[in-house]
Amino acid sequence: MNPPAVSIIMPAFNAAPFIEEAIDSVLAQTCKDWELIVVDDGSTDETAAILARQHDPRISVIRQANAGVSAARNAALDAATGEFVTFMDSDDRLPAEALMHRVGYLQANPEVDIVNGGIRVTEGGETLRAYAPSTAVTALLPRLAALDEGCFFGPFYMLRRARIGTHRFPRGITHCEDLCFFLELADSKDLIYGAVESEVYEYRKHGDSAMTNLQGIESGYLALIRLAARLQQMTPGRTRALKFRITSIMVKSWLRNARPLRALQAVFRIWTAAR
Repeated sequence: MNPPAVSIIMPAFNAAPFIEEAIDSVLAQTCKDWELIVVDDGSTDETAAILARQHDPRISVIRQANAGVSAARNAALDAATGEFVTFMDSDDRLPAEALMHRVGYLQANPEVDIVNGGIRVTEGGETLRAYAPSTAVTALLPRLAALDEGCFFGPFYMLRRARIGTHRFPRGITHCEDLCFFLELADSKDLIYGAVESEVYEYRKHGDSAMTNLQGIESGYLALIRLAARLQQMTPGRTRALKFRITSIMVKSWLRNARPLRALQAVFRIWTAAR
């Protein structure tokens, strides 16, 4: 049996309210040549029961004790067989042609390693924002290092599995693990980035979203800074630019939550990290 064109990796922890819709959006893809690897990361709700009702042979489930999103994605990467890999959260959805557009792009552009696309952010069915990617074909690392919104929103790229090799997500951090994964991979493999203009992902914002945890986000950014300081292509200038960008993000975030002292503390932590 030939391997699928694309492996879709979906970590799940207590995802019962959303995971069925997420899986349904995969089943509705116009591209049918896929495998979906769901990793149930020690869920204590009805996630396991919902997964047990899935009978499509392209869906496989890995069950493990709770170890976090990085460990879940790593377990799925170890099991993946597709030529390409993409990541999806268990509370989000894929537009019907999301796989087709990106698989087609990578097949038509062999010089490109990793492909992005448009992302729509919704809450309660209402669109909050639509992100349009830059479609210029460029080296990925300088754009990731600048936290370029036109290049990175989350771990929702599609990339060639052969370029991942044995590289895996860092364990022990709960936020920005995706940025750490892709920045380190881009540094070691000189990844080339491209994008399709079409929408390829619906990011569903809700009260349980990881991005509502500012303390965790700040800790994740500090881990990213410490990683960047060790990478060969992260020059002092790029590292300073990264710190300025993170400072802007965190200060605005804390001030929006009426926490001015916490904003000042964030500035100190960012600029003393990995000195």
